[in-house]
Amino acid sequence: MPPRAPSEESLMKTRILDITPNRLLKATLTALNVSLNVSIAAAGGLLTTSCTTSSSEYTDPDKAEILDDRWSETDLKKTASFLVDQVLARPWLQEYKTKNGGKAPVVIVDQIENRTDEVIDTKAMTDYVQDELINSRKVRFVSDVNVRKRLLDELKYQNSGAVSEKTAKKTGNQTGADFMLEGSVTSSVHSKDGGGEKTVYYLTTMRLTNIETGEIEWTGKKELKKAFKKAGFGL
Repeated sequence: MPPRAPSEESLMKTRILDITPNRLLKATLTALNVSLNVSIAAAGGLLTTSCTTSSSEYTDPDKAEILDDRWSETDLKKTASFLVDQVLARPWLQEYKTKNGGKAPVVIVDQIENRTDEVIDTKAMTDYVQDELINSRKVRFVSDVNVRKRLLDELKYQNSGAVSEKTAKKTGNQTGADFMLEGSVTSSVHSKDGGGEKTVYYLTTMRLTNIETGEIEWTGKKELKKAFKKAGFGL
């Protein structure tokens, strides 16, 4: 008896069984390939990040630089140095020495005021002016108000009986200042229509006042002007 020919239904099942494993294998390989590509891309990104380095170096603090339109340490030094040279070169100093047997005047510096809309470290500027004047050896200095309050507290403590009389410092021996040096920084900003050009102007003024008489012995000013122009970008 001849073998029975397979039915159409059997042939269809055979085709499905033959095709399904191939499709499953192909889908699995595709998923693995995508996963591998993602892993390689991530590893490449990490490698690129780890290989990217930033550079930094020390620069000369006395080198004049204009980085933006705001007050900078260059502005501070230029302004303070100019005003120190000016106050030491004016007649008041020699006149005082002539009247007082060549003795150098005693000065106290009040903190320079910031009258601009910027955040300016005027304490640093005040300290810079004071340091330059002290190191000139042409004037003498006493501590500012805040320091003197702390000194007074210490003197009171030393004379409270808690410290031995041999080491306690006496009150009434501090040196009084002859002059007070004070000042301020102001600014103004001007822009042309369209905002392409901008000018920033700074004015720093200082004055020296005789504490006993209230007379202003010296005034000085330093002007700074910065001009900026935005660069255009072509397509």
